[in-house]
Amino acid sequence: MHKKKITLSLSIILIILILVTLFLWQKRTEPFIGASALFMDIRQGLQQDADSFIPSARLPHDYVEGKSQLYLTLYQPGLKPLRWGTIRSSLSNTLKRNIAKLQKARTFPEFNLQDMDKSRILLEYITKRQPVDQVGLLSTSRLDEYRFEPGITGLSFHYKGQKYYYMPTEAFSRSHMSLNQVYHYLARRVGIKGKKRQSRIGRFKRNVTQVELIESRAFVSYKDRVIELYRGYPKNFPTHKQAMQQSLLNSADWVMQNMDKQGNFLYYYDAARDNTADFQHPKNPHYYNILRHSGGTITLLRAYELSGDSKYLAAARHSLDYMLTKSRLEPFSPSESDTEKSRYVFYNKKAKLGGTGIALVALMQYWHLSGDDHYHVQARQMTNHLLSRIADDGEFIGYYIHPLYQDGKPLINVTPAERKKLFSFYYPGEALLGLALYEKHVPKDDSFNQTIREKSIQALDFLVHERPKKYPELFLALPADSWLMQAIEEWWDHPQMQDPAYSRFVFEDAMKMIEHSYNETNSPYPDYKGHFYYQYGDHALPDGARAEGLIAATYLARKAGEEILADYFLQKSTDIAKALMQTYNSPEALYAAPAPEKAVGAFRFKLTRQWLRVDSVQHTACFLARLTPLLE
Repeated sequence: MHKKKITLSLSIILIILILVTLFLWQKRTEPFIGASALFMDIRQGLQQDADSFIPSARLPHDYVEGKSQLYLTLYQPGLKPLRWGTIRSSLSNTLKRNIAKLQKARTFPEFNLQDMDKSRILLEYITKRQPVDQVGLLSTSRLDEYRFEPGITGLSFHYKGQKYYYMPTEAFSRSHMSLNQVYHYLARRVGIKGKKRQSRIGRFKRNVTQVELIESRAFVSYKDRVIELYRGYPKNFPTHKQAMQQSLLNSADWVMQNMDKQGNFLYYYDAARDNTADFQHPKNPHYYNILRHSGGTITLLRAYELSGDSKYLAAARHSLDYMLTKSRLEPFSPSESDTEKSRYVFYNKKAKLGGTGIALVALMQYWHLSGDDHYHVQARQMTNHLLSRIADDGEFIGYYIHPLYQDGKPLINVTPAERKKLFSFYYPGEALLGLALYEKHVPKDDSFNQTIREKSIQALDFLVHERPKKYPELFLALPADSWLMQAIEEWWDHPQMQDPAYSRFVFEDAMKMIEHSYNETNSPYPDYKGHFYYQYGDHALPDGARAEGLIAATYLARKAGEEILADYFLQKSTDIAKALMQTYNSPEALYAAPAPEKAVGAFRFKLTRQWLRVDSVQHTACFLARLTPLLE
């Protein structure tokens, strides 16, 4: 009898352990207990009579029956989303009402709710309301009770007696980042008409009443899973080394797959609107930027360096061939050899120093990684051009041809006033990086290489010592010259270039970047950690370009024997990388995109902005390509 009791007790304990294990497993894999079951109920309820709907699970405790406005939204590629929200006395009645309303929509039959891979369901409910005396009190920069934070806060308001809701996730799904973008959208939504955007916004702000800031909690289906959202994108996403490497390779795939037969890339894509009209050039749908083209090429080469997959190398060569069709040779005498000629990149009626600089970077990365000297002559010619653009005092001249100066002819003799207007903050670093890679990787020509080093020292001395005095207005609180940081790191491999003033410039800029980034103690929102800001309280600034400067500082610190500093920079670079992973377009994150297959795998421009541009992908992917080999 005693043994039977012990056996029974052990059986009960075992059952309890199994139940606890199942509970913990479910808690680990689902955002709340019964999430998958509830979403399956909703999906089935949408396909049946709404009156018969009975949910088998409850929402988390922050959903208050009878008080929490709850929205259901249906998404499917190629279809306009369907959304309805309401408040009823119970979760069951609320969902019944939402389901019934969605079923009455004209396009509802077009949604394939049986296909969980195709149709997706978003459930969002309000968890907090805060009255706002007047809409003019709202701000996206002040950290006070009237802070409007895209993706975290939304709005409820009355207009002409009718109540409206702008739910927090709409900032992400509709690609909003500023209050004016929200106001403009809402003005159109309530029916305010007029030709001028600012006039419509003004009328909206003057006529809305009973304004509230709202917060919410949101979940979205993904196949047979349920994912919790934060700021509209998946709350939990992988940030380990392998995930970072795969994301950068996927981004390189996106760049490569969006390259046309000529060899140029898709310059810009708005995933929220499924269009390619660049926001900075809306009237020129065919706008292209040849500097960013070379940046796309470098992305492919970084992917090849990491993976060894020859598809990236082949695509890079195709893009280099396109770039060279946009280059010109200088007039030359018949006695000159090919390598004595000068070549520059010419595009959009301009020959920018940075255009040739980045082109040379791409050519030299290709040469170094492939061992193929196919572009040797062109690389030498571009090097000749870049050296010719260094003035006697070491200042690079920002343009060789500009349509607004000297009748669009080559700028050989430039006045001091013209030089100042033509100065670029970024182009000299791009040029110096190209020169560093050429000097480092080409077969040695001692005389020419010495000339490259001497002229580069002259340019570096100007940039490090004279530029701050000559152009102080160009310097920002958040440093921006990451190309120069990368150039100095590359040049450091040559003993002649190891000037402590150069490394000090890199390290000081890196420290300033870190000082102007959110961290675990000062982030107003959890997902701000690792992102940059100009002024504290600014909306988080994801910036792969500056991150490239910081990882260059990490490598330079190691080369210079500054191990403690290198470890510190590596830690901060890792924080930035984890933050940038929030901008990665995973399949899970693209629930609202009308054509998700066109955006998957790339990095977005901002947290809630659905813009993709070849440089937003380039900088983040290239940063991760340099960071991940240093991670354990």
